[in-house]
Order: sequence, then C-alpha cells, then structure tokens
Amino acid sequence: MPVLLGEMMLQKGLVTQPQIDEILEYKISNRERFGNSAVKLGFIGENDFVKLLAEQLSLPYLDDLSTFRIEDVALSVIPKEMAWKLNVIPLFLLDNQLTVATDDPIDIMKMDNLARATNKRIQRAVAQKDDITRAIENYYTIERTVSAEKKELIADAKTIELTNSILDDAMAADASDVHIEPGQTKVAIRYRVDGLLKVVNELTTERGPAVTSRFKVLAGLDIAESRKPQDGRIHHETRYGRSIDLRVSTYPSAYGEKVVMRLLDESKGGIALDKLGLSKKTISKWENIYSGSNGIVLVTGPTGSGKSTTLYATLTIKNTVDVNIVTIEDPIEYKLEGITQGQVNDRAGMSFAAALRSMLRQDPDIIMVGEMRDLETIQLAVRAALTGHLVFSTLHTNDASSSYTRMMDMGIEPFLISSTVRGILAQRLIRRLCPKCKKEETISESAANFIKVKKSQKVFTVGKKDCKNCKGTGYKGRAGLYELLLPSEEINEMVRNSALSDEIEKQAVKEGMVTLFDEGQAAVLSGKTSVEEIRRVI
Repeated sequence: MPVLLGEMMLQKGLVTQPQIDEILEYKISNRERFGNSAVKLGFIGENDFVKLLAEQLSLPYLDDLSTFRIEDVALSVIPKEMAWKLNVIPLFLLDNQLTVATDDPIDIMKMDNLARATNKRIQRAVAQKDDITRAIENYYTIERTVSAEKKELIADAKTIELTNSILDDAMAADASDVHIEPGQTKVAIRYRVDGLLKVVNELTTERGPAVTSRFKVLAGLDIAESRKPQDGRIHHETRYGRSIDLRVSTYPSAYGEKVVMRLLDESKGGIALDKLGLSKKTISKWENIYSGSNGIVLVTGPTGSGKSTTLYATLTIKNTVDVNIVTIEDPIEYKLEGITQGQVNDRAGMSFAAALRSMLRQDPDIIMVGEMRDLETIQLAVRAALTGHLVFSTLHTNDASSSYTRMMDMGIEPFLISSTVRGILAQRLIRRLCPKCKKEETISESAANFIKVKKSQKVFTVGKKDCKNCKGTGYKGRAGLYELLLPSEEINEMVRNSALSDEIEKQAVKEGMVTLFDEGQAAVLSGKTSVEEIRRVI
C-alpha cells in the first residue's frame, strides 16, 4: 500500500505536523484533495508536489519532457482537443498499451475515460503541467497530424459507436474478416462469413473515412499516412463480454484506404482435433504422423482453409511438460500456454528463415514454421528435421501430392524430401447446408456428371430464401474436407525419381488415400453440403 502523501512530506521535512493539521482542515472545508490543499496553502511547490506523487505511486517521472522522443503513432491515437482537455501527452504505443504523461496521475476517472476513448490500456508517466502544455503545442502541428476537423470526426461519439458496432456485429455473425471498402459514392462494409463476403452496411463518403481512421488509431497506425500500406493489431472488448484480437491491414486505393481486419478469436485456438471433422481413420493415421520425434509434417491448402486451426489443435496435443515447442508465425493467431511463440517482423530482421536459425539454438523438440515461403526457410526446415527435430509447417498447394513437386520447384533435392516428409494433410472448408431449410431433389445432369453419381441420385440443395436460421443464404456453419497422404516406401521412391504429382496421387489412392474429391462426394451424398459448394471449393 502506498505511503500517505502527508507522511512522505513529513519524512522529507517539507512540512511540519501543525502544517499537516492545517492542510487537513483546509481539505475538509474546501472539499479539496490533500496535495492540492498543500499547494494552495503554499506549503509545497507544484513541481515538488508532482514529483512526490510520482514517487508515492511508483510511476516514472520525466524531469525534462523536451528531451523525450514522442512517437508519431502515439500522437495519432489521441486527438489534440482531447490532449488539451485532459492535459496529457501520448508518449509511445506498445502493442495495445498507450503510455501517456500526466501531471495528475491520481485522477483515475480521467484515465478510464482516456482508455474508453482510445480503446487502449493506459500506462501512466508523470511530468510537470507546463512541460505537458509545451509538448502539446510543439508536437500537435499541422505537419505531424491530420486536420482538426478530421480528428474531431474520428473522436466523434457516432464514429466511436459505429466502429464498436462493426466489430461487435462481426463477432456475433461469426465473421472471419471485416472489409471496409471505399467507393466513388459510398463506403461498403462487408463481412466474410462461412468463406464468402457479403455487404452488411454502407456508409457515406464523409463518415467512411472517419471510421477507417478510427480503426487505424485503434491499431496504432499513422492516420496522417494514407499513401502506403500499413499493418497493425487491435484488441477489442465486445458488448457481449468477449474479447478478440484483430489483424489490421490498410491498402491505398483509387477512392481512399481500404481496411481489412482478420478476427482472431482465441476461443477457436483451443478446438480439439476430433472436433475438426476428420474421420476416425484419418485421425488415427494423423496421430501416427505427428507422434514421431523427427521429420516434416505439412498441412496444405489455400488461404482460409483452416490450416492454422489444424496445426494449433495438433500442437495442443503435443504440448506436454517434457517437450520444448517453439514457433515462428505471421501473425500469431492464437496464444498457446506453454509454447514459445514468435512473430515475423521483417523490419526488425525477423523473417521465417532468420527466426528458424535462432530457434535451432533454443533446444527445441518441436518447431512450427507458419509457412514455407522461400528456399532458405525450407532448407533450414529440412536441416532441422534431419537433426532430430519434428517440424510442422504449411504450403499453399491444391492437394497433398502437389506438395512434393512444390518443394522440388523451390529447389530442394528429391532425396532430402523423401527422407524428411512424414505426412501431408490437404484440406478445404465447405459451407454446411442449413438444416432448417435445405431441400431434397433429384440431381441435375451436369451436377451428376461432376460429382460422378447416377442421374437418379437424390441430393440436398439450398432451401428457402427467407429462412431466419441462415438469413437466406442456405448455409449455416462450415465443415472440413481432408486428404491425408502417408508416404510409403513406394511413394518415397517415386519422389526420389522426381515423379509427377498425378503419379504420386495415383499411388497414394491405390494405397488407400481418400482424396478431397472423395470427401466432397461423401459430403454431398450425406446431405452435409451441396454440389455447387463442392464445385466452388475443389
């Protein structure tokens, strides 16, 4: 518990006991705080009082604010008018924590208001009132910040409410991404739900840029810079009592900046492997693959196919007290307790390859590399696998067998690939037909030819357009399709001889591999999804 201010003043010889009594009497009579009463009575100078407050609260004290280099990105978080009103100056922004200098650190209500307005955690530092005033005058110049009118619009209550609502509603809709797209006459708000984008709102060309700037502020981006792409991160507390992180990306376009935000719901990071829709047979084979102590395990598929979720679910199983797991990701989507997770930072020299080199000096048992992007990264992964490490990673290929040819195309010798790859899981996400409105009908001729079934086959398809359960989309939720390639000696021999992916796939099917198409066909025949959805995804 902090020492009382009066006791500190007595200990330092700044006041006498009779003066303390006089300060207390003045405090009660005038309903003032103790420190302010001491200053008004002239028993202590204002500068000494501010220093004393910093010491009492164990907060950093900035003796000369003019020597402190204030970050432009921090300035963009607090509008000038708010800085004047609260007499604070933002110093720097680290992740979601904004450090500000104030001369009144015990005004908790002011700090709470600042936290709500900026949607940041506030860390206090203490400085003299005059120093803060001069800093506001010096730093909030036209050259360094956007116009006062724009700042006012960003901090406007309607803009704040709108940005919060966009994120809350996206969470409620189980959206994976939010797009804010400026056009010539309007700004469209679109959510990606179950893999497809849909327009949920349209803003005016005046309000839209304010919302964009507001999101940039929350993400710690420079709102004065609109000519180049920027990346950031937002932590948001929804009105439903849930918290979520968002990865934010801006892109300059003909009609203004486009913003795309990826929702990273940490609750989804803990999904168990048996809840992802893999068959019992596939799970059993997958367990054989990831249970090894060395080698490369790959998950493949396009962006948004659920690769990260599968890897996180697998790492969660491997995460025991007797192993050391280290990752390098871009970005860290879900934080896993007990695993050392690193994030790519190209500006700081933290590429996948650079991180992988460092990770090998961290005594890891298991390594996870977010993506095999280049030759150097994959060479290091192969070296790690050959020296007794289990390496998990992803590739962007259409199917499992194509991963072999992709690695060869990237420059890896076939014999190294066959020596290290333990298994490859290709996957897709399909939309499930809405159970409330899906309808059964005889399959069309073209659909029957595509899915390779009889023309008399009954299948389910999209139902009512006015269904409340699926909001007229015909689909509700998603499911996975999986293709697991477990390399045999025959397949490894084919890889060593640089066989084509089609040839490798034929051999894998001969050995019992179920293809993505097979899984899609089964999903249609079981009524899980439609032929149109399989045609779209595969």
